[in-house]
Amino acid sequence: MESILGTSTGSRSLTRVSIFVFICLTAASPAVYAVQLKAARVTQVIKDVKLLGAQGAQRSAAISDDVREGTAVRTGTDSRAELTFTDLTITRLGANTVFSFNAGARELDLGGGAVLLEVPRNAAAVKINTSAVTAAITGGTALFEYHKGMPAKLLILEGKGQFCSKIHPDECVTVGPGEMAMMTIDGRITQPTKFNAKTVMSTSKLIVGFPALPNEDLILEVIEQQQAERSEGTSNPPPANDFTSDIDERSTATTAMTLAGSGAKFGPPSAILGDPYQITKGTQINTDPTITTNGITDFGKIYRGADQDGPLPTWLGSTPSAFDSVDFFDSNNSSGFNSPDAKSLPLAGFLFSSLQLDGDPTVSNPNGVKIIGFASQGGITSADSGATFTFGGASQVAFVALNGSIDLSGISFANFGQLYIYARGSGSNVTLAAPISNLDRVQLRAEGDIQVNSPVTVKGTAQDQRGFKALAGNNIVMNSTVTSTGGILLQSLGGITLTNSSQLVSMLDAMGNTGQVVIIAGGSDTQINVSGTIQAEQGEVDIRQTGVAGQTTLNNATIHGDVVKISALGNNGSLNIGSGNAISADSVIKLYAVGSNGTLNFLSNVTLTSPSNILAANTINISQGAVVTIANQANTKADVFTNNPNYFGFGGNAASPATAGTFAGAGANNPQPLANAPPLGAPGAGP
Repeated sequence: MESILGTSTGSRSLTRVSIFVFICLTAASPAVYAVQLKAARVTQVIKDVKLLGAQGAQRSAAISDDVREGTAVRTGTDSRAELTFTDLTITRLGANTVFSFNAGARELDLGGGAVLLEVPRNAAAVKINTSAVTAAITGGTALFEYHKGMPAKLLILEGKGQFCSKIHPDECVTVGPGEMAMMTIDGRITQPTKFNAKTVMSTSKLIVGFPALPNEDLILEVIEQQQAERSEGTSNPPPANDFTSDIDERSTATTAMTLAGSGAKFGPPSAILGDPYQITKGTQINTDPTITTNGITDFGKIYRGADQDGPLPTWLGSTPSAFDSVDFFDSNNSSGFNSPDAKSLPLAGFLFSSLQLDGDPTVSNPNGVKIIGFASQGGITSADSGATFTFGGASQVAFVALNGSIDLSGISFANFGQLYIYARGSGSNVTLAAPISNLDRVQLRAEGDIQVNSPVTVKGTAQDQRGFKALAGNNIVMNSTVTSTGGILLQSLGGITLTNSSQLVSMLDAMGNTGQVVIIAGGSDTQINVSGTIQAEQGEVDIRQTGVAGQTTLNNATIHGDVVKISALGNNGSLNIGSGNAISADSVIKLYAVGSNGTLNFLSNVTLTSPSNILAANTINISQGAVVTIANQANTKADVFTNNPNYFGFGGNAASPATAGTFAGAGANNPQPLANAPPLGAPGAGP
């Protein structure tokens, strides 16, 4: 019995144990009493709890009911119960749990579900028996979860436990205080790792809402010891081998929900403490969901969508905001952040008080869930570690700062599916100086500003799961290159700036599919300033400012696409074509400022190269000395629609070249009234 009752923490390797260990566990000795578990009394009932008789009869359980051999206890959805045995052993049952016991033996039978078991100090071991695994607890408090065909889990809050597989009878492991172990789907027993006992004590539905446990002082000692170890920087890292390597990869996300049937994996997550919590190269993430760093395991939750778990901000412990509901103009999900689309569910969510990215973690998904969300109550930062985050095993990864900025530099992201970054809260910004390469899709959101200072390469092929998007409540500044096979969308409620160092390139994928480059700013008096390169290979470039007095200004910009549409659409909007620009299209160029007082201003020489060029504005000005050259092989003139043609020649009302500029090359047709202009067309919808 030394492996259970001794003071040593025991070996971390799996131990071959013969059947006599269990005989020892249940035998009495002078130092240990072994009162038989002949009867129990119901001491707490929450919602739907039934007592099932030997002949199939059932009735609702009530406090003080006796439970004896031959009687099973079954809890319903979101229901719990507590039984107290004659030797003061306490058993608490989670939701959807079936439980019975054998009189004359210190054994409890669990058909499936979750239980908390507290064995009095100095009492003989009590054994939890299932069809696939057993757990024996001596003078301690444990949480145990088992569902047929699913992984099983044992957590020891205090005391000792023995965890043994029936599928592989020679595999047993000793689990110490503050440690947990799992049995994988194929019956393999994992090595113990530490978990955060404080978090479990404050969040477990089998502890919260019940009276204090008699052994609570012993649990608090374990918590104090863990906190002391953390403050001293000591660690006991789990083994390097990924304990899920033998798990059946055919498991699906649906099985994750089955495993969570007890409610242990559902419900709002609790914040994992840290100042900040660091994800390192030694961190192990299991989408079951657990996260282990420096030997300490903390827990997340499974989010299944708004219909089952409520709006995502509420689930994360916040209040939905107006900006949460703002979505990309081309999205089919009108609820924005409040309700992720079905392709992003279910997800394994982890909530932190504060978060820092330091090293690429190991990710395993025994339940088939490949979508991970990391949320922080404050900001999210990164260490200058040079680490490349690949999140091997994950298809989608999200970082959400619930009320703070996200500032990423000194790291990079590469070679996984989708990355979602959201800085939430008034004035919260996203600053991305972390290169991104070979991802399928990247989405950035910030209630404040977004600034991209490092290259991004997106190479997705699935039509609805690719491309680069950025959505800001204030301004967007692009200082680097974005190359995408699925299109590029910049959308801001304020203004947008593309500096000289920026390049937005939308390319054909391997199947010949293309994407658009769409830039939309909606601030009432803000600007879109373009000074970089924008190219949509066989696609559309659409740049539009929709604010009442918004401006779109081009200087030193190179723009090319099959269709190029550049506009300022507010009543007092201005579209300004400055110096050093090269604008070309394979089909058509449209330059529009069609508000009641909208103006299209050519401030310097420019060449418009396209088979068709359409200029539409209430007023079109060509500054003195400026020349607008219309170039195409067919020598086709530009079509002009304006009420005030302030230029020389081609129907303009300027008296001479000394007072205004003019057209050159193919020139322009005499202007028609603005009301006759063809529609600009929706963003990304073609000419």
